[in-house]
Amino acid sequence: MYSDEESAQLYPDDYYAYQDSPALPPWKKIGKRILGYRLGSKDPKFEVPGSLLDIGCGSGEFLTLMRAQGWKTQGVEINSAAARAGRAKGLEIASGSLADAQLPAASFDYVRASHSLEHMSSPEAVLEEMHRVLKPGGKLLIAVPNCESWNARLFKQYWWHLCPPLHAFSYSVQTLSRLLALHHFRVEKVIFNSDYLGLLGSAQIWRNRKSRKMSSEGLLFSNRPLRVVCGWLALIADCAHRGDMIEVIATKCVVQEPGSKKASVSTRLCCSSE
Repeated sequence: MYSDEESAQLYPDDYYAYQDSPALPPWKKIGKRILGYRLGSKDPKFEVPGSLLDIGCGSGEFLTLMRAQGWKTQGVEINSAAARAGRAKGLEIASGSLADAQLPAASFDYVRASHSLEHMSSPEAVLEEMHRVLKPGGKLLIAVPNCESWNARLFKQYWWHLCPPLHAFSYSVQTLSRLLALHHFRVEKVIFNSDYLGLLGSAQIWRNRKSRKMSSEGLLFSNRPLRVVCGWLALIADCAHRGDMIEVIATKCVVQEPGSKKASVSTRLCCSSE
């Protein structure tokens, strides 16, 4: 198992997550929505802005968006170049891991790890730290690929989101929910939010299996009509709860001091996902 620091050296500085997405005109956003393109994560709603921590924030695109809405934002990013790019925009981004940041306890209303937990070599330690820095009743979003998706089962080692060795672990709704409960989070909602990559990207990897081409090189992957069709198929898979990407929204449970019957009962009820 690579450490997080070793894994960070495997990413090029132009890795997609370290770059801000190009601004799209409104008509193009509407067109993509109509055609079924996935447009970002489905974050929980809050009545008023609060304090936000984005773990694996890249250069801070989401932080910039939330800051404009009145949120107090903080990011953590393992890639130093991406963190510097975010700080150059006036964002508060700590370089390194979540543990390295040494953030104060109970200081955030919302903690978010969108497609970053699967890259981490010590997820249990990360979840413990997430619980520590969240305020009581604070919200958590974790987005990860779904290893129980139809595409994962169909393509196996050619599945686009398998991505070894960068993805240290694979998760399903069941395993992630169980892990969250063990670390005193109550799962509130599970969202399937997939795009065309799970099907079309996997098919291109399978086709390239005997060549030295990159996973994104080939006629399948560059075919835009096929992207639209695969996007529609992804929506069908999401409706059947077999899509490639899951987003789990959870709430921090208040854990009482051990040793009392009342404490154990309240913790068990809070962390039950039923």
